[in-house]
Amino acid sequence: LCLATSSLMAKKITASEKYDRQLRLWGEEGQARLEKAHVCLINACATGTETLKNLVLPGIGSFTIVDGSKVEPHDLGTNFFLDRESLGTPRAVKAAELLRELNEAVKGFSVEDDPVSLIRNNINFFQTFTLVIATQLPEVPLRKLATFLFERGIPLLVVKSTGFIGSLRVCVPEHTVVESKPDDPPADLRIHTPFPELSQYCSTVDLSPLDDYEFGHIPFVIILVKALEKWKSEHGGKVPETRAEKDEFKQTIKTGARNPDNKNFLEAVPAAMKAWTPTTIPSEVANIMKDEKASVNEKSTEFWILVSALREFVSQEGKGFLPLSGGIPDMHASTDQHVALQRLYRDKAQQDVQALSLHVDAILARIGRPGTISPETVKNFAKNSRFLTLVRYRSLEEEYTASPSQTQMITNDLQTNGNSSNLVYYLLLRGLDRFYQAHARYPGVFDNNATEADMTQFKTAIQGVFSDLGLPSTIMGDVMGDDTIFEVARYGACELHSVSALMGGVASQEAIKMLTHQYIPLNNTFIYNGLNSTSSSFVM
Repeated sequence: LCLATSSLMAKKITASEKYDRQLRLWGEEGQARLEKAHVCLINACATGTETLKNLVLPGIGSFTIVDGSKVEPHDLGTNFFLDRESLGTPRAVKAAELLRELNEAVKGFSVEDDPVSLIRNNINFFQTFTLVIATQLPEVPLRKLATFLFERGIPLLVVKSTGFIGSLRVCVPEHTVVESKPDDPPADLRIHTPFPELSQYCSTVDLSPLDDYEFGHIPFVIILVKALEKWKSEHGGKVPETRAEKDEFKQTIKTGARNPDNKNFLEAVPAAMKAWTPTTIPSEVANIMKDEKASVNEKSTEFWILVSALREFVSQEGKGFLPLSGGIPDMHASTDQHVALQRLYRDKAQQDVQALSLHVDAILARIGRPGTISPETVKNFAKNSRFLTLVRYRSLEEEYTASPSQTQMITNDLQTNGNSSNLVYYLLLRGLDRFYQAHARYPGVFDNNATEADMTQFKTAIQGVFSDLGLPSTIMGDVMGDDTIFEVARYGACELHSVSALMGGVASQEAIKMLTHQYIPLNNTFIYNGLNSTSSSFVM
């Protein structure tokens, strides 16, 4: 038994076994991107280490913690990645050490330097990272760092946890998504405008001589394509348009069944709308193809080169359609019929991928870009071309420099929702930053009850935020009572582990979206209100 146990313990777990559950979410390509990532965490506070923990566990390539602080007694009450033995030691070193223990495949580094000084004296240090997570940074150095990273297209996540309130801001010029993974996407069957191979195949299927078993196992796709061809031949080449025509078309399908229990015909009736619904390019994808960045040059990213190739494919081989995705849903059919239909769609999709690849190679040669784009990447792009997503973000500087539209949005929200709006806490957090800028500390730091002087100065700071944003001064009194202001002031900018853990989960989720380019990320501000367990997102 002991020998068997030792043998099991000695067995090395493979990466696919280790990451099995997450590979089901973002696949091998997403995992490969994670493993290439080098993430920087600014300040190893509770919120920062909780965020980083959730990136180390799924296997980012490496991380670097920048923190010039020593471990103090108050850290031990909120930060699970610091222990009593670490008191007085560099916080960056100890946090990195314990985080590395979570995943031996991840490399962890620490820099014992004050982040504010590093931003002021050597900001180029941050340009080597894939993504930067900033916590507990004062407003002035944060804005300098945000501008620096924004100009270089490096994602910055600003995450805060103050008492019962948390916030997250995503900062990056644009984020492109190939695998947005929508819920229950419709199958790409092309029944309204079948591709030639599908039309030809369906025309060879004669239902008349089939016995009842064979008849009852013809895929509904074939039933619909044949029914539509017959309808068009009798109606001047037109598909059903009016409500009456659509009902009539459905009725012809129903009457085509040999008995009421033909499951394939029962599937065909509710799917009949696919016969009169044109296959179109989604508006978001069409706008991406029209984007000025689709006119590529040698500095263009892989995404935009693929978009440029897609645009050429649509105008040429695609004849106005995107590449076929190649999958078909489960349906009532015989094994032979289902496999034959599946092969038909798969072969057509492969033809489209090959055509798209030729456009990619031609574009790379035309712009003088060395190298190639991998066949797997092109195939994945073609398969998901219906769901391409482009998110463009406002910079932090734009947020802090009020625009009429932003002022109107905030005003409308506050006037509509009053003190129940989570924008109230966005403004209070901005007020905390303004207070720190003036006093080099946060209100309530030296007195948990927040002195009267702190309250007065905090209100002044909040009024300054209202003024900067162009908000009517009268709204402040309507949505922020003294109790609400005092509640935030009394926190003394402390972290509660439960809120830090929640915000770490939210921030790491957005970080994974950024790193893998899968799923649609937040745009651009998230506020968590632990006082009433609500959250909101805003475009600031």
